[in-house]
Amino acid sequence: MSSDQFPIQTAIKDHNINLAKQLISEKPKSTILKDDDERTPLHWAVSINNSDLVQFIVENLSKGTDIDELVDASGWTPIHINASIGNVEILNILMHTDPQPDINLATNQGTTALHLSISKNHLSYVRILIDEFGASCRVKDKKGYTPLHRAASIGSITIIKQLLNSAKGVNVNAKDNDGWTSLHHALAEGHADAAIFLVEEGGADTTIENDEGETPIQVAVDEKVAKYFKEHVEKK
Repeated sequence: MSSDQFPIQTAIKDHNINLAKQLISEKPKSTILKDDDERTPLHWAVSINNSDLVQFIVENLSKGTDIDELVDASGWTPIHINASIGNVEILNILMHTDPQPDINLATNQGTTALHLSISKNHLSYVRILIDEFGASCRVKDKKGYTPLHRAASIGSITIIKQLLNSAKGVNVNAKDNDGWTSLHHALAEGHADAAIFLVEEGGADTTIENDEGETPIQVAVDEKVAKYFKEHVEKK
């Protein structure tokens, strides 16, 4: 990135906030100028996790600017970047712009803000996305992963519970592109307790086979996890 060609982005990346604000004040329309990565100053302000600068840039956007149209080369908007970081204050700033962004907008890989925040285990952020902004708990990315697949992969019982209790509901036995259910993913990553929770509280089917003909217990990361899961589930 050339500092001469994209001075605002460079200032932000260098954490030179005062200079960035000065440059924006001088040329407000530069707030939507994209650099070589097709990222705007708002993308970079979110990336450095600076709430004050994000608010400043939002206030200087031209009236009616649609944040959904501020897409970088990977299909990420500032909201996707922030979902990976998990800053609730910035989320609220971005979601209260006009027009309000589509919280279910997907990247080039089909991932939504909910997918991204779950992968980073941002518990409060996930709750707000679902409860306050209506994020879809059923949407699939290009690998066929639902938010529940992501939650099972990281073994977060808290997020799994949040998704299962969602007003919109989820299909606990939904398959990804390889035929894996959330239960497959939980056991493959060694999260036996999360797998048990999926069965006991979510009603996950232990007999569903993936495209390779494997049941969840057959893809368990090791025999110890498989044994613990099997013994616990069979006691019920």
